[in-house]
Amino acid sequence: MRAFLGVGLPAGVREAIASAIAQIRGLHAPVAWTAPKNLHITLNFLGEISPEQGTLVERSMRVVASGIDPFSLAAEGGGTFPGARNPRILWVGFLEPLELVRQLQQNMENALSGAGFPRENRPFHPHITVGRTRGALPPAWGERFVQTLSGKSFGIVPVSSFTLYESRLEPGGAVHTPLCDFRLEGSGKRETREEKEP
Repeated sequence: MRAFLGVGLPAGVREAIASAIAQIRGLHAPVAWTAPKNLHITLNFLGEISPEQGTLVERSMRVVASGIDPFSLAAEGGGTFPGARNPRILWVGFLEPLELVRQLQQNMENALSGAGFPRENRPFHPHITVGRTRGALPPAWGERFVQTLSGKSFGIVPVSSFTLYESRLEPGGAVHTPLCDFRLEGSGKRETREEKEP
């Protein structure tokens, strides 16, 4: 199966993003837009994995989740990869501080690498993919996309867990099915409880 590890978004955040990009969608540029129900933060794309690898991922991710405390991210603004002149990926970003989500992704990558999965060959940049271009865009379209989202706040994303998803590519677009949730239970919480004990 084709799989990835990610964080789902609250309905309010998904709706705020969909509302903000509605005017850009109306310009009919060659962009495959992400369905609002599919908006998420990808932490690690696994690609095609076997059932045995899936079991290995579940086991290692439970260990990763036990070492990070829950945290929150503020979704705001947007950007493009690789750049606004000739964008391929359109995204919504997050405000600093991003240390905890980066630490979570790094711990995840270390565990997956130890289990035989290849490391990403580019730095981790937490974002929500909202669209992928499918052809030549009108001049300055990428800049317009970034300007439209600039300074816009889409709400808070509480990260108390992350999820292993199956992603199936179907004629109507990708279908993401949650397979397993991993609740964050950082050592900080346990230490606090122990400190309270007489």
